[in-house]
Amino acid sequence: MKYTIVSLALAGSAAIAGEAMLTVKSVPHTLAGCATPVAVPVDPSQNAGVWNSAGPIELVESPAAGSAGGAALPAQFEAEAGESPRGALWFLLPTAESAERRFRLRAATNPVPAALAFQADERCGFYDLREGALSVLRYNHGTVPVPDGIPTNYARGDYLMPVFGPHGELLTDDYPKDHPHHRGVGWSWPVTRWGAEVRDLWAVSGVWARPVRIRRLETGPVFALLEADNVWKWGDTNAIVREEVRLRAFRHDAVGRLVDIEVRLTALAEGVAIGGRPHGGYGGFGLRAQPAKQRLITRFTDSPDANPRRSWLDYSGVFAGGAGASGLAIFEHPANPLYPSELKEYAELNYVMPAFPGEREVPLSREKPLVLRHRLWIHEGMATAEQLAAVWAAYSAPPRITFLP
Repeated sequence: MKYTIVSLALAGSAAIAGEAMLTVKSVPHTLAGCATPVAVPVDPSQNAGVWNSAGPIELVESPAAGSAGGAALPAQFEAEAGESPRGALWFLLPTAESAERRFRLRAATNPVPAALAFQADERCGFYDLREGALSVLRYNHGTVPVPDGIPTNYARGDYLMPVFGPHGELLTDDYPKDHPHHRGVGWSWPVTRWGAEVRDLWAVSGVWARPVRIRRLETGPVFALLEADNVWKWGDTNAIVREEVRLRAFRHDAVGRLVDIEVRLTALAEGVAIGGRPHGGYGGFGLRAQPAKQRLITRFTDSPDANPRRSWLDYSGVFAGGAGASGLAIFEHPANPLYPSELKEYAELNYVMPAFPGEREVPLSREKPLVLRHRLWIHEGMATAEQLAAVWAAYSAPPRITFLP
């Protein structure tokens, strides 16, 4: 597997005021206009000369021979937890032809304001994300009211709906009459086991994901971050699973927007397991989309002997209210258990999913969480195989960061 190597060489002992240099060797993908999220670990105890300022930070590309330097790139610090000085410095690495590139890391000369903004309705339990005038998505932490004509037993929360395209067009569907348990972009399992009994989080039957708290809500010039805690309640009474959600939405670039979603599941009782629908295998992370004209659903997985083994789903078309074609792609992280999952398509329902864990059951541990990571790419146009391969490569083999003394 090919990696980008990013090393940081100090240009003086006075932290950001003295500036530092990032060296990027090789490029993980060649999709023009699609920037790669990069996270540089920051630990003052080990790199005291790199970080002594909480002020805005930027990177400026050093010019190659015979060329002009690049524009300043905003960077955003994410603390490891709370007010910890340790964490990661994020920026979006633009594409380029060069095999080696250098960036100066410095205090921002013209700080860039936050690109995205949350609007919270804590009473109703939803969190809307916008970039400028455009709506991006909503995370429903609390219960979403059922529309007229849908039985109230289908009421549920803990999913993304709505999710919008690059021009504000609606991409997702919710409470459809044919399958009212389908929900925008969500994660749930038809087999939710506790001991000898099985109930159905997917179909909202006998077990529910209930909100506990929003642990983190941050915005900046690179991304917006939401961290939520939920608990799965058996019979809406007994807590059997702790669910932690981390959602990171990056600012849009020339071809779309990346949204990373991490779900961590930890058992709170013995004998808890999750699984897909018996004799069907569906369940897990999925998309119920809006119908679209000129719709094209793409499912791709490399053969078992491929290394690396790529896998992705895409749902593209012309959505109502859009300015031409657009779509949403789903990428499983290769570190997910049982990767790659079987990619399922239910075209008549506008539903696609990487079905984890299929027809098997996976037990949940009380000591070690089950971690599932996915990337959404909300894009302009009908996604091509070359574009999807490039986005997969940037997700599966991100830059590796080291500090040089």
